[in-house]
Amino acid sequence: MIDLLIVSARPNALDRAVAAIPPHALLTQSPFSLIDPARAAAAQHFEQFTIPVWFVTIALQIGVLAWFWSSGRSARLRDRLRSSIRSEFWVRFCFGALLALIARAAAFIPQFLQYRMSWIMGLSDVLTRYWFGGWVLTTIIAMLAAGLLAAVVLGLVDRTHQWYAYTTAGIIGLTLLLTYIQPFALAPMFSNYRDLPSGALQTDLPALRARAGNMAVPVVEEMVARRTHAGSSYVLGWGGSQRIVISDTAIAGASEPELRFTVARSFGWVAASSALHLALILGAMLVLGSALAVFLADRIGFRRDDDPVSRLALVGALLGCVYLLALPFYNGYERNLDTAADTYALSLTGDRVSAIRGAVRGADQALQPVCPHLLGYWYFSTRPPAGIRIPTLQGRSSACR
Repeated sequence: MIDLLIVSARPNALDRAVAAIPPHALLTQSPFSLIDPARAAAAQHFEQFTIPVWFVTIALQIGVLAWFWSSGRSARLRDRLRSSIRSEFWVRFCFGALLALIARAAAFIPQFLQYRMSWIMGLSDVLTRYWFGGWVLTTIIAMLAAGLLAAVVLGLVDRTHQWYAYTTAGIIGLTLLLTYIQPFALAPMFSNYRDLPSGALQTDLPALRARAGNMAVPVVEEMVARRTHAGSSYVLGWGGSQRIVISDTAIAGASEPELRFTVARSFGWVAASSALHLALILGAMLVLGSALAVFLADRIGFRRDDDPVSRLALVGALLGCVYLLALPFYNGYERNLDTAADTYALSLTGDRVSAIRGAVRGADQALQPVCPHLLGYWYFSTRPPAGIRIPTLQGRSSACR
């Protein structure tokens, strides 16, 4: 059944149009000429919808948590929990979990609108009931994480003056652990993976591994054809747990040379330990962001019914504000790593034509703006957009301002 879905979804007419672009045109023409103009216009309209909806989502979560604290409802919820639960640990756990539920519930409507828009634009084939099931699962995970974080950190505050050192070590260690076990413990909860199908890269992969210094990272296929027609590739895990993932739609739609370049750039990601660096940066940003949120919360006047538990709602609201400030820097760092992976892949394959063809195909299929709006570039672009990436692969200056 899945194979039939893949055949019907990819390759499509757009894939055939991209495959027909002459090599000379790929090496010399502007990305505005290479990318399908109708798809580029649709990408711009989709971005104009996505940016305000995303900011409304974050603003709602920040505003609801701030209101929950300032109205005194945070303190009343704490008191109700303490009247029915004897253990302070579980009071804090339940309070943190309920705060996560409140934040998730506040964001439900804009997140649903975003999903429906993706479905209308053909970027998602997920049925509403499956989307809602995923939303519920994500909410439960967020509640468990927030509850444990609140209970453990406040417990450390009670027991030692060095709680911040233990918290810092715990957050960074947990970030590294979750990233390490993601390929075999977390990712399979949300998607299906299997070995590459027979014929895909079977002749190219051994030679490519040899040129990369006998790179032994497994390459697996992700089954996404039931959810989307767009292709994707990425690296899961770090160190010995790493897996190079290529979607079934990418394998069905791209040419063999494009797939070879995709694997080569993933080898570059692995060789540079980019996943480990991102995990460390993420852990450090979580620590610094939390410290800044606590620092700002301490500068805001205490309510008469406040205590460290009730003020978690205020800390959560301030943490959302810090997230808005920090995300562009994190995305910028990831874009730099992605550009370095392209450079590595070019040195490994020397195939600029296939690299550019793959970039054109990816931008067309995923409705990515050639040159995104500045806010879209800051907050959504974890890879260089086509207007920057294609000229870079051509050895030319950016087509975007």
